[in-house]
Amino acid sequence: MLKSGLGAAVCLALAGVAAAPVAAQVFEGEAIKRSVTTDDFSAIAQSLGHEVLEVVEDEQMLIARDKDGVTYFMIGTACDLGGVAGCQGIMMQVRYNLAPTVTFETLARANFEQAALNTWADFNDKTLGVTRYQVLDHGATMANIRENVVVMLGIAPIAAGIAAGEE
Repeated sequence: MLKSGLGAAVCLALAGVAAAPVAAQVFEGEAIKRSVTTDDFSAIAQSLGHEVLEVVEDEQMLIARDKDGVTYFMIGTACDLGGVAGCQGIMMQVRYNLAPTVTFETLARANFEQAALNTWADFNDKTLGVTRYQVLDHGATMANIRENVVVMLGIAPIAAGIAAGEE
């Protein structure tokens, strides 16, 4: 009787585990990453207290929003190449509506003054973008990847202001 009760309890416990939603990946700052997935992006965004808005698996992309309401993208690049699973590069990006005052000259100034980022414009789509790219060759800690997101989010408004001629 004890065995059947214990067996039933184990079966119920396992059934509960199987039915439970998959938990988000835990952020481990010291973990060395030589490639990343959208689960890693999610863990980074959540560790910053940001809201994950959308995950697009087939594009290796996560869209998140920080506490100030800034929406940003983390996009995996160089994915599943050279026998390495996952993405070996990360494009971190904030996009703004293009101000009419943005010119090639103001973009050049933004890139010169904020060299940690690439500031660009799509004049056809009326988009101003600020991008930070991180290569993971030979590895980077999750804490370092997260800090790159923090740097991008901290400098992006400044670069966008320079590009718009406001600074």
